[in-house]
Amino acid sequence: MTIQAALAFALAACASSALATDDSPLARPSFHVVDDNTIYANGQLYNSWQALADSGYFDTEQTHCLTQASMIDAQQGPARGAASDCSYNNTNIETQYDPSAGLFRIPVVVHVIQNNAGTGFISESRVQSQIDVLNEDFQAIAGSNGANGTDSQFEFFLATEDPSGSPTNGITYTTSNSWFNDNGSYWNTLAWDTNRYLNIYTNSASGALGYVPDLPQGGIAGSNSDRVVVLYSSFGRNAPLVPYHLGRTTTHELGHYFGLYHTFNGGCAGGSCYNSGDRICDTNNESTPTFGCPGSRSSCGLQAPKDNYMDYSDDICMEMFTPEQSNRMRCTLEHYRPNLASDATGGGACSPADFLPPFGVLDFSDVTAFLIAFSGGAPQADLALPAGVFDFSDVVAFLGLFAAGCP
Repeated sequence: MTIQAALAFALAACASSALATDDSPLARPSFHVVDDNTIYANGQLYNSWQALADSGYFDTEQTHCLTQASMIDAQQGPARGAASDCSYNNTNIETQYDPSAGLFRIPVVVHVIQNNAGTGFISESRVQSQIDVLNEDFQAIAGSNGANGTDSQFEFFLATEDPSGSPTNGITYTTSNSWFNDNGSYWNTLAWDTNRYLNIYTNSASGALGYVPDLPQGGIAGSNSDRVVVLYSSFGRNAPLVPYHLGRTTTHELGHYFGLYHTFNGGCAGGSCYNSGDRICDTNNESTPTFGCPGSRSSCGLQAPKDNYMDYSDDICMEMFTPEQSNRMRCTLEHYRPNLASDATGGGACSPADFLPPFGVLDFSDVTAFLIAFSGGAPQADLALPAGVFDFSDVVAFLGLFAAGCP
């Protein structure tokens, strides 16, 4: 061992012995990356990511995903249902959260953090490949690995404008040994407005494949620390960390970001499946996570949901969110992240249904009819709307979305 490597190992051991900070998910495992051929994990030196994966290091709950919910319920949300429809402790499946209500477009900024030697660098093309994987998984795109899942009508795109309105490719690059090893409150320096952008950070992820500090239901939404952290070697398509190399770590962590629990949360939980376990009824209970990619696995007397993004299966084995998981995620976005879904300038959700009364979706011809009636002094009832109030400000909002390319 070189003097430099020995010093790095000693520093890592010292840092990992401390408990996690208030903004960290859990106490960290002993983990430190010097470069892609010098990785210290639990007191052992590994000379490649493949050697680390083959050792079974990631086959534990803590090293696979550090996400932990604080179980603090949030307050009442805005109109169109209640935040209690998708609280920490409860899920209500409601039709207003179905994907048919409209497309949510979500701007993403990826903060690539590398160390002073350049370890952790991720190319723009690999970043884009991760965005492509997210769209395949959240939209169940035909011909992709996610085709058997639910089309949740989430579309992710790298932001084209930064918070100041300047053009951007949606990627930032930062060099810091400390931040690369997930130390320090880097999010206070790097975060873009977390109400308007999904902030993803790539670094050593505290020795896990990834994590979010908390579900948004706990009140983290909108703070600088509201983030998704992904191990850089598992980020993007054809990443170096096999079998976590197809971008599904990020898909999994975004499930948490949108309010989902692990499929094995609560084990073989009793009681109502909407307020115990993972708060979802169309995912089978699971006593422990699934690792690897088994042909079949029984748990709690049922087939384990090994193909679900919220289990711990290998990337190639994951292929779906269920309809009820999709419903809960869309509810979470509407009530806990109401300003996130937007066009490139953060101008509002890309779905006319989001600002209309609950009588269905109007199209451009309906708005034209309204404007004709409005200009003639006729009351808005001439548009024959069965319920709700639809005034001129709604028309302006609709036209704004239409001009931005929304359906």
